Amino acid sequence: MTLPAIAVGGPEAAAGLIRGDWEFAHTGTLPVAEEVLKGRDIVILATPTSEFSDSFVMTRKEITQLSQLSGKKVGVLTETGQTSVAARITVEKAGATATYLPLIKFDRIFAALASGEIDAGALPIDLRFSGQISYGWNAFPIYSFGTPSIFATTRKLIASDRALVTNVMQGFVETIHLFKTRPDIVVPLLQRYVKIEDRKAAEELYAFHVPVFQKVPRPSFPGMKALREFLAVKYPAAASLKESDIADSTFIDELEQSGFIDRLYAADGK
Repeated sequence: MTLPAIAVGGPEAAAGLIRGDWEFAHTGTLPVAEEVLKGRDIVILATPTSEFSDSFVMTRKEITQLSQLSGKKVGVLTETGQTSVAARITVEKAGATATYLPLIKFDRIFAALASGEIDAGALPIDLRFSGQISYGWNAFPIYSFGTPSIFATTRKLIASDRALVTNVMQGFVETIHLFKTRPDIVVPLLQRYVKIEDRKAAEELYAFHVPVFQKVPRPSFPGMKALREFLAVKYPAAASLKESDIADSTFIDELEQSGFIDRLYAADGK
């Protein structure tokens, strides 16, 4: 397994799948739904977590309210990705008119905020804890469409190599189990791969995520109505978009029905 792109924006993650640059991607529901409406091949396999605030508008410590961002610079990944669009909505709902700078990667947003190049930035939860501990930044949950982050592939890959997709999804479920049950393994991995030097920040990140990871990560979209309404402005066909148009739940269904998931968790008690 290789990780050819890390922390890219949602549109690029989806585009990479469609181009064949990678076989699987973890991204947002919005870019997947938009590509489906364009007639492109991409499909959601799992939603690893329940709905929760996983992204935040982080501000310099002297900015204590989002309304203070009027006339200020806010770093975002892209102009059209799910997190970037949601960050704009969050700031606008607070009554502020800001300037948005596409910085492509979260670490660039973090660095720009640390250096004072921007006044606020859209950042994921791991960088929220790092920013609060290191710089005293303030965190404001980003508006949610009710559409959680997802794990996706293409229907073409499913048709050509269903066994591969099944194996990947089994590993996906096993990894969630590992995360929920083995902090001794996971916390050091978080420090290593998310580049968190502060052990306390990694432990807080771990503790935050344990309850939101789902034992059975079946695709689920509680915010489907809001997603349709948002996309219908640009794509009239979005008004009739169904969950089955953007997701394939059969892999998680098979793992659950076979008893694999229950056996995995039952072993914890032995």
